[in-house]
Amino acid sequence: MGEKSSEKQFILEVIEVYHGLLALWDVKWKDYSNRAKKGEQYDVLLEKYREKYPDADKQQVVKKINSLRTNFRKELKRIRDAERSGAGAEDVEPLLWYFEEMKFLANHETPTASISTMDISKDSSIDVVDNNEDLGNANETDDPTDTPSTKKMKKKRGPQDPSEELVKMACQRLRQPQDDSDKIAAAWAVELRKMDPRQQMFAKKAINDILFEGQMGTLNRNSVLITQ
Repeated sequence: MGEKSSEKQFILEVIEVYHGLLALWDVKWKDYSNRAKKGEQYDVLLEKYREKYPDADKQQVVKKINSLRTNFRKELKRIRDAERSGAGAEDVEPLLWYFEEMKFLANHETPTASISTMDISKDSSIDVVDNNEDLGNANETDDPTDTPSTKKMKKKRGPQDPSEELVKMACQRLRQPQDDSDKIAAAWAVELRKMDPRQQMFAKKAINDILFEGQMGTLNRNSVLITQ
């Protein structure tokens, strides 16, 4: 795989992780305004980004996401304008190579949807820090969501929110080295999302059947038969 293709694949994987971090983009999600939650989810995204750029910090990740979203927003506007004008199919076809992977943002994009450096500095959980300051410890004690009284309130709420558990699992998983199987699975996930729901069902069944035969040790080169 060439350097350009490798970079594109990595960006698609970053978008895949970003898609699962609702506090960073879904304004309707219950924790969208929760600064502590956003900080946790930026940590997850940063872990992923450091797989290719080990020295990256949160500010660089935010800048990259803003760049991706800005390009997506421009392409979305171009397509919608073309549709309203009654343009031909060739004018409505997306030109941005990762447009399909970011379509989950289509109903969330506004002129002020991106996150600026000023937004980061206002948010104590994702503060911009000096180069000589440890990123992991930045302003942890300044976040009002970490006060003892708040912690007591959280205990009274009962079982932990499943979304919080998913974020923790994602953090732990991203800290583990990524092998070839992880990369293949991420690539399959990207392709699967391009299918309509009915085609996804067929693809999932075929993949599950192949995995079952592989676990039983009965796979051979004639195992996969595509019938009409």
